[in-house]
Amino acid sequence: MRTRRGIANTAIAVVACLLGVAFVFVFNNKSDDEGVLTPTSATAEVETSVIEAVQPRIASLLPFAVDQLIAMGIEPVCVPGLRGLAPESWSGIPTVQLDHSAGPNLEQLIAVDPDYIVTGSIYAQFMPQIAEVTGAEVIMMDVESVNSVMEHIRTLGEIAGKSVEADLVASDLASRITAPVTVPEDQQINVLAIFGTPHSFYAFLPDTYLGDLVSHAGGRMGPDGLVSHKVYRGLAPLTMETVIEFDPDLLMVLFHGPAETSRAMFEGDPLWSSLRAVSEDRICFLSDDLYAMRPGSRVDEALVQVREYVANVADRMQ
Repeated sequence: MRTRRGIANTAIAVVACLLGVAFVFVFNNKSDDEGVLTPTSATAEVETSVIEAVQPRIASLLPFAVDQLIAMGIEPVCVPGLRGLAPESWSGIPTVQLDHSAGPNLEQLIAVDPDYIVTGSIYAQFMPQIAEVTGAEVIMMDVESVNSVMEHIRTLGEIAGKSVEADLVASDLASRITAPVTVPEDQQINVLAIFGTPHSFYAFLPDTYLGDLVSHAGGRMGPDGLVSHKVYRGLAPLTMETVIEFDPDLLMVLFHGPAETSRAMFEGDPLWSSLRAVSEDRICFLSDDLYAMRPGSRVDEALVQVREYVANVADRMQ
């Protein structure tokens, strides 16, 4: 972990502020009738300014991290640009535009002067240069499972100086997540989750966030033997021949666009409509926001939804 530029100067400033607080307390505090010193309003204001002075400036390029920081009472210095409308809680926070081929907008990052930059590994190749130019410390985190959600919340609490608040957020979330469904392996339904369109698509791997939700719900993500894309980690190129051979019990589709349009495209394609999952209406369309744009932010809702899909198909196939 590299030390953020200016940390030493910040420490000196904090010490000076603390000495100032002590001076104000000794010479400006009033005594009540019992001889007890009572801090003046000036003392309280200086103490508040000391707390604000050491608050790190966190630039978040990860939607999940933005949501968790705000839940802890911390406003990041910037948020990532999203397709469509951003959450209302992000209103008024500067935006940094992201491009998979060019990376985060460097000028916008420099403008917010961050101490920390939180990002996913998809932008890892751009981070050495960005860290050098901004002088910020880069924190990499990917939401890959239910457990990782809790771990990342606590990591964010540590760098924000809000460990207590982070524990409360994580504990509250954990209280709304039920235990994994236990199903014998030979009774687990086979699930294929794809990202894209009928003509250009990838499969979600078992070790992804969505894969963990499916496992948590008692399903099995497949097919086996797929290899992750080098850049789009957790997504694997998939051929139609492999899909037909796997013949999933449940087909999950994450597609950019209205569900009605997506369904029409799949049902109108002769290859896809030949699958039993499509012809027997064992297909569901997932929310881009819940599973792709902001995965982990509402893990309790996502888990309830995936469990419902898996359970419904399991009941129908008994």
